[in-house]
Amino acid sequence: MAPVRRVISAEWVTDFLQYVLDQDQSLTILIVCATRDSFLEQLLATVHLQSAEATSHHQLLTKTLGLLSRSRSVRTVFCPTVEHLRACLSAGGDWQAATAGDMQKKRSSLAILNPLRLHLSTREFSAQGLSRTLANAVESSSRADMDIVLCEPRDALDPASTERGETLWYVDVPLLSNSLRVGTEGNDWTGRAVPVKRVVQRWFQFTDPSNREDHIMNS
Repeated sequence: MAPVRRVISAEWVTDFLQYVLDQDQSLTILIVCATRDSFLEQLLATVHLQSAEATSHHQLLTKTLGLLSRSRSVRTVFCPTVEHLRACLSAGGDWQAATAGDMQKKRSSLAILNPLRLHLSTREFSAQGLSRTLANAVESSSRADMDIVLCEPRDALDPASTERGETLWYVDVPLLSNSLRVGTEGNDWTGRAVPVKRVVQRWFQFTDPSNREDHIMNS
């Protein structure tokens, strides 16, 4: 069966982590596109946002890192910059070796959290830059015969922020990484632009938010 390449819809980071832990796979490489400290800040902010009733039923909220570290099927990697992410994807030796013995068992997967947010403040937030990163991810996962999923949850520290979450899939980006920003706030680009989603759809299928099996809702 051909590897699955999906963009997963999840409101909060805990929803995506729950999805990762619930998958019946031999190994999941979870790449967090942030520092460990900022990742923990998002988890803590999520706890405060959710009601007492909801948090009491969400097993991730109190022991997230413990669950991830003790899980025999999940390996977590932190990539705080685009360069770190690309280097991690290019290397790929550790998970390719780890999955080699599982080829006759369950499929493994590569889960990347907040890849767009990582590119956002850099010149690589362009069709060219995103394509380079995504092609790298697809090539690495294909070599290891792994599924691959991407996710962009909302910012629990600033829920109204437009710099995190699914809105990023619909932002227009320039074709080339060397395009210049213009205007007082640098929100416009010189040259042609395309929606991020169009770039990503070259390799990935977007889940349908109306499908309960595809859309990850709060517990």
